[in-house]
This record gives sequence, structure tokens and C-alpha cells, in this order.
Amino acid sequence: MQAFDFTEKVAIVTGGGGGIGRAASITLSENGAKVVVVDLSEEAGMLTVNEIKEKGGEAKFVKADVTNEDDIKNYVQKTIDSYGKIDIFLNNAGWEGKIMPLINYPTEVFDQLMSINVRGVFLGLKHVLP
Repeated sequence: MQAFDFTEKVAIVTGGGGGIGRAASITLSENGAKVVVVDLSEEAGMLTVNEIKEKGGEAKFVKADVTNEDDIKNYVQKTIDSYGKIDIFLNNAGWEGKIMPLINYPTEVFDQLMSINVRGVFLGLKHVLP
């Protein structure tokens, strides 16, 4: 018996090409969800999709930069076009940045970190929630 039953549910997982995103994508699929794997890396995203398919699940890959609003609109639209709905949104894409003393931290790297970790979450929610 499955711990959770996501049969007929559709999930989008950003950052689905690796780490927590890959594990979550696979687990959602193993529990019945159709998964749209979103990642900046096509190679990593397709590894997740292929693993899901090898285990008998259904998944699609959409390449996207979570800081780009048009990319987000695209993965939302492709999900709707493919499955007609979105039930689960794991807004997982993130970046830890560079580890260094604050006084040496480049402002450009901080801006990139905030763009991915904050703006990316905001934009994802903005376009998935409707």
C-alpha cells in the first residue's frame, strides 16, 4: 500500500533534475502522479524523466530558467496542454550561492541568489496558482 495516493494528480517540480527535486519527482511518480520535471539543465532533467519512465511512470521535461517569467509561463502552459491541470507544485529550484565571508561576497552573486531563490518562487506561484 502506498503512503500517499497521487493517482491522476499532475505535479510540476522545479529543480527536478537533481537532489531533492529529482527525489521528489521520482517519489511523486511512484505514488501515481504525472510529473513535469522543470530544470535549467536538459541533461539532468531528462535523467529524472528517464528514471521515472523506466519505473513505469509518466513524466515530461521542460527546460526553464525560474528567473525568467516567459519560461515559467511556458512550463505552466505545457503542463496544461499535456494534462489539463496542475494539482501539485513543488517550487523547489534553488541555489546556495557561493560560500565566502560577507565582506568579500560579490553583489552580482547575491543578486543572482535572490533572483533564483526569491523571484523564482514568486514567479512560479504567480503563474501556477491561477
